[in-house]
Amino acid sequence: EHKQNSTIDRVISRAEFAELTGLSRTSIWRLINSGDAPKVVKINGRILGFRASSFYEWLDKNTNA
Repeated sequence: EHKQNSTIDRVISRAEFAELTGLSRTSIWRLINSGDAPKVVKINGRILGFRASSFYEWLDKNTNA
């Protein structure tokens, strides 16, 4: 059973991921394949992007403050 949250956890596209991080498409692809990127959102086997909550959690863990 799927329960809908009161807030929407939007999907960040790979292009937006690149813009927010400054990483190239190739670097993002490498992160995804090595398992070091946030969990990807797939629809019908096709990568759509990343949940915003996962992306920002990943960003916090992978940046120096």
